Amino acid sequence: MSRSYAYQIVNVFAESRFGGNPLAVFTDASGLSDDDMQLIARQFNLSETVFLLPGDAEAAASLRIFTPSYELPFAGHPTIGSAAVLHALQGPGEAFSLRTRAGLIPIRLQDGVFRLTAVPATQRAANLAAADAAAMLGIAAGDIAAAPMWVNAGSEQLLIRLASREAVLAARPVHELFLRHATLRPGRSIAYLWHVADNVATVRLFFEQHGAVIEDPGTGSACANLGGWCALNGLAPLSWRIEQGEAIQRPNVLYLDVDAAGTVQVGGKVQALSEGMFRLP
Repeated sequence: MSRSYAYQIVNVFAESRFGGNPLAVFTDASGLSDDDMQLIARQFNLSETVFLLPGDAEAAASLRIFTPSYELPFAGHPTIGSAAVLHALQGPGEAFSLRTRAGLIPIRLQDGVFRLTAVPATQRAANLAAADAAAMLGIAAGDIAAAPMWVNAGSEQLLIRLASREAVLAARPVHELFLRHATLRPGRSIAYLWHVADNVATVRLFFEQHGAVIEDPGTGSACANLGGWCALNGLAPLSWRIEQGEAIQRPNVLYLDVDAAGTVQVGGKVQALSEGMFRLP
């Protein structure tokens, strides 16, 4: 007998109909095994697919988040997309929490924007020289504005501050060098580039998958890491508009707020696109 599971497709960080980062959300994944979830995520072939499971006394739901290749403990656009889907289905109010494998994530809905509160970040030196970082990204050494750092607010990533918006948009990662310098562990190579001016940050996130360097259109976990970096390095308080996806014609808008105490909030709007049933034998 086949089993059927309902899912929805939403665009997260979308301020236009076909902007944002697409996400598949399975609204009740009870009964799916880890292998089922991984294979379904591979079938959808989106940057992430999220599976909702029953919550508990603290959380409205628990999340399992999968890329086509592996599970993530936390990711921002699946968490915010799940919050929007759950809010539409169950109406848990304007403030609730979701449980991820990185911890409990508070959610707040305000003026159409879903905001998550990130876990406190840690950082460590990447020991990556400016010349090597620049060569990896296909830009000039003078375009590197600060020492690259590994930052972790739930999902560890390499953050590289660049000297201009133009440098961010000009980056063309070199696959061999990317694997050499941006690898967290085998199978996980990732780097987030950013520049801010007048409270608007231009950002791009690259990751390696199946022998190629891929660009993600909208990345909430990296935005949380950016907020964590700012909190750890004396830039808070701040309120920034984060623009991502321009280079791949997929505009995403995120909202980053860091208060004086270093608490990081990441927000965005979500647009529902479609829904369907997935059948397993």
